[in-house]
Amino acid sequence: MTDPLFGPDSPHHAESPDVCGLEGAHLAAPDSLGLHVPVAGGVLDLGSPEADLDGDGFMEAVTLQDVRGLTVYTDVDGDGTVDHVSTVRFDGSYDSWRLTNPIAGVPFGGFTNEPSTSTPTPARWERTDHGHI
Repeated sequence: MTDPLFGPDSPHHAESPDVCGLEGAHLAAPDSLGLHVPVAGGVLDLGSPEADLDGDGFMEAVTLQDVRGLTVYTDVDGDGTVDHVSTVRFDGSYDSWRLTNPIAGVPFGGFTNEPSTSTPTPARWERTDHGHI
């Protein structure tokens, strides 16, 4: 099974993909001004941020849903790239991830999930919380 966040055969995914709503997202174009999320297959454009979660006057989040539940994709540091993801599924399960290890000079906010032989280590999604409500 391929998880859109972690890629094929990842030890971090369950029976079905962990995040919701990415099925309709398109690959980001170099001139895209939407919120970007790096995934195993490239960088997806989630469109314009639609929510101000921290009350600072700047929109930094997009909420997407599908038949399994909903996911909030958040750009915490304001660089246009999603760096925090929270999913709540209709079965009561939830997960949260953060993007780690940014690499300077890589397009779309400096993040990639592609394997690299150079240092530093490529960015990856690290699960920070999970459970069942």
